[in-house]
Amino acid sequence: MNKKLFGGLGAVAMAGTLVLSGCGNNNSAAAVEESPKALLKESVANSMAATSYEMDSNFTLNELTVVMPPSSADSQSVDQVVSMLKGAEFNVNAIYQGDPMQMEMMMEVKLKGDMEMTIKLPIVMTKEKMYMKIPNIAILPLPQNLVGKFIEIDLKELAAEQGTEFNEAMLDPKKSQKLGADLSAAVLDSFEEGTYFKKVAVGEAGLPEGVTAEDVVRFEVTNENVKEAITTLVNVALPKVIETLDTPEYREMIGVTEQELQDAKKELSTADNEQMSKDLDELKNYLTVNTFQVDTALNADKFPIHQKMTVDVSFKDPESSTSGTVSLEGSSTYSKVNEKQTFEIGIPTETITLEELENMEF
Repeated sequence: MNKKLFGGLGAVAMAGTLVLSGCGNNNSAAAVEESPKALLKESVANSMAATSYEMDSNFTLNELTVVMPPSSADSQSVDQVVSMLKGAEFNVNAIYQGDPMQMEMMMEVKLKGDMEMTIKLPIVMTKEKMYMKIPNIAILPLPQNLVGKFIEIDLKELAAEQGTEFNEAMLDPKKSQKLGADLSAAVLDSFEEGTYFKKVAVGEAGLPEGVTAEDVVRFEVTNENVKEAITTLVNVALPKVIETLDTPEYREMIGVTEQELQDAKKELSTADNEQMSKDLDELKNYLTVNTFQVDTALNADKFPIHQKMTVDVSFKDPESSTSGTVSLEGSSTYSKVNEKQTFEIGIPTETITLEELENMEF
């Protein structure tokens, strides 16, 4: 598949995230108890209908080890990267409203080890502009007249400079929410109910203080079904995603042609499934899935107010004598859903344009 199509199918990654995080109608009460997958599908649909919200997300790389032969030329550089990333924390606080479209995010990265530092990056977005505050980083000295200012990026002008057309549809909340909901449904429908989805008792879900849930649904992949999960993703979910995207509205939104989607569909249908099955059988010799869980907590309105992801995998490559482990946790909590939002940054006034920045001498 070409790069352009992969860029468009990047929406699949968004769908995967929204399957597990998303943002309410009020169809809360149901006479018949819903299945775990049905609950999750309803929560995704509700999340996509949100007109505003506040979100707090955090992601921590608890464990990261990579063991390589001392003779390897990459050993030292890999050790440096591992040392910098182990224990790293990534935090995002976001406030969003759909009409008029405005979002602000405070992104924070905390690195540990020898390169211990904290980097904060405030970002503001409107329908046609993005503002990004220039960070004050000790290892990247910048002129003092720049520190604290926001880079103002006109999205229309930027698209014109790159020889492309500004795609307003991608920033249209209603259209992007509909796309996200349709993609999420396509992915969820691909996985079997009893194999991957189950309910977790609210009291056993380890929910943070202040989060009141009515249901908790877990999506889980284990070492026993990881081959089946990957096969389902490739043979069932991706074709459904491509089929979902193959409408004039969505093709225009993600910037791909009908022919590109047809080519992608053909490529998937003609893939060597026998070889893929052999490759996945060999996967058990290289990869061990200790934990892969995503818990989604739903409130009484079936809105996904909290989500937690836990991943713990180990790998071993006999050919290169390389092995390692990756363990991480991440969570997102939503509040003030469909309420009037109060923005902390607002629309920046201390700004500098990209053109002005490019013309400055450092």
